[in-house]
Amino acid sequence: MNLKSSQAFMPAWARKSPHRIRREILILLVSPLVLSLLAQISVSLPFTPVPITGQTFGVETLALLLGGWRAFASVTLYILAGAAGLPVFAGFKGGMTWGPTSGYLIGMAVASLVVGTLSDHGATRSLKRAFFSCVIGSSCIFTCGMIGLHHFVPTKNPFLVGMLPFLPGDFIKNFLAASLTVMLARRSR
Repeated sequence: MNLKSSQAFMPAWARKSPHRIRREILILLVSPLVLSLLAQISVSLPFTPVPITGQTFGVETLALLLGGWRAFASVTLYILAGAAGLPVFAGFKGGMTWGPTSGYLIGMAVASLVVGTLSDHGATRSLKRAFFSCVIGSSCIFTCGMIGLHHFVPTKNPFLVGMLPFLPGDFIKNFLAASLTVMLARRSR
């Protein structure tokens, strides 16, 4: 979807700006910073190598706000910054090796594109549509995450250690992301 037809909040806002290119660059620089700050909201669980973080809330929110390609670019820049060694991941960790959470990072990139594309097509017009978009994004994150996690916890069920304990918090994060973005979208119309 191109900039001119996206219904996501930020593309519509940026189109109204006389300094559109500067705003686009600012959005792409600030978004990975927001994700890195949200990643520091982290709770370790004793039975899984995967922590609960604010990253998924950030990915869903940014995707609904930015639209598909902007969100994908932002999440990809975030992952590349971490891979380059910048301390952007949970616990101010940087560097990238294939580990228990690698699949979740890949899933976040996929989810940002999927949810953002749904936002480009008007997902933030209603809370129900925005929430459903976030649920689809979470499914992308969990699917990729559990595929990657399976290589590191082969004696455990990835569903039990990589998804089930995270569902209640994910429901709350998805609802908050959908509510926030729908509110912003309504105020901008």
